[in-house]
Amino acid sequence: MLAFSYKPFLLYFTTNSLSLLGLWMQKVGVGWLTWQITESTFWTSFVTLALMVPAGILGPFFAVWAENWNMRHASIILKFAMFLISIFIYILQVFELHTVLSLAFLSVVYGVLSALYHPVRLVFVSVLIKKSLLSSAIGLSAASFNGSRVLGPAIAGFLIYYYDLGTAFLISALFYLPVILILFFLPLRDRKLSKKIEKSFFKKLIEGLRFALNNSFILKNLSLVFVNAFFIRGVLEIQPTIAGDLLSGSSTGLSIITTSAGIGALIGAIILGSGKYLKENLINYFKPMLVIGFLNCIIISLFPNLIILTISFLLIGFSTTLIGIGTQTLIQLNVEETYRARVLTWWSTISFGSLSLGGIFIGLCGEYIPLTIAMLMISIIGFLLSLYFSKFSF
Repeated sequence: MLAFSYKPFLLYFTTNSLSLLGLWMQKVGVGWLTWQITESTFWTSFVTLALMVPAGILGPFFAVWAENWNMRHASIILKFAMFLISIFIYILQVFELHTVLSLAFLSVVYGVLSALYHPVRLVFVSVLIKKSLLSSAIGLSAASFNGSRVLGPAIAGFLIYYYDLGTAFLISALFYLPVILILFFLPLRDRKLSKKIEKSFFKKLIEGLRFALNNSFILKNLSLVFVNAFFIRGVLEIQPTIAGDLLSGSSTGLSIITTSAGIGALIGAIILGSGKYLKENLINYFKPMLVIGFLNCIIISLFPNLIILTISFLLIGFSTTLIGIGTQTLIQLNVEETYRARVLTWWSTISFGSLSLGGIFIGLCGEYIPLTIAMLMISIIGFLLSLYFSKFSF
């Protein structure tokens, strides 16, 4: 954790981690509220994942613009806009004005803001910290994002159970304020911007994709990201749907399974954030983590009780976090700075787009067949597909 020795990064890491927790707390909150309103596996999955769909669709386009943005100004504006949306969600909840359409609309708007911010977040750390500490900072930043991805829902589940949804929404909004303030004062270094301004938007977009596809190491990691996101994280990200359908709509069950997944993700984030695992060691863990993920998705579908779900989600949280952090870190370390935003956003597109499609597909199937059957089916298909990708030597 060498990057923590640089105090501006430690300050940014702490406050930005809070804002990321707020993002994922809001995600599970709107998902749970949607289940209470509709009791529909499709709508609950759709609203839950709407925060990530825009990043999967629009991410590469936004990344081309973001390459020449002022990172400080973009971060402040986008974080403040997210704060406003979060406060609006809280206000509508206080006055009991939410409908499935309001939840879906606000989640999509928030998702667009997140998609705009994602390339900024990926580049920001490289202009904040000196190059000798960049590897550690990348790992810690990835650990923060992926850890909060599951730790945030765990906190939301706790607040929903012991307090109410309004409290969860309010705290998730307030978590944005510290980083907005800190962003005004952080010292940032000058960026090396692309001088080829005459290139068209789509030419820049295709250049980023071509760079990723022509780099065999990056391509192999992106293939792994797809399998992990669509077939395993898709299950992880629809916990409100699973709690509503398999645990009889129990907020206690939601709190427990989100907490267990958060603990698993936190363990994975701490292990990778320590910086002890170099490239040659980290790659060796990817295949076993895929197996752990698939096995536990199958176990959940075959034995849908609270104890089994608690243990399985802990292991899924750990395995998906290790793969998520690991692939992103390795790609960051193997991409040129002038291509960083574009290439990493293709990683985001595959990751967020795949898990969104996977989760929504499971939710849609749950409208017509038992959710357990849908989860079992997608897990078996994913496992068979992973056997095909296993011919790549990670």
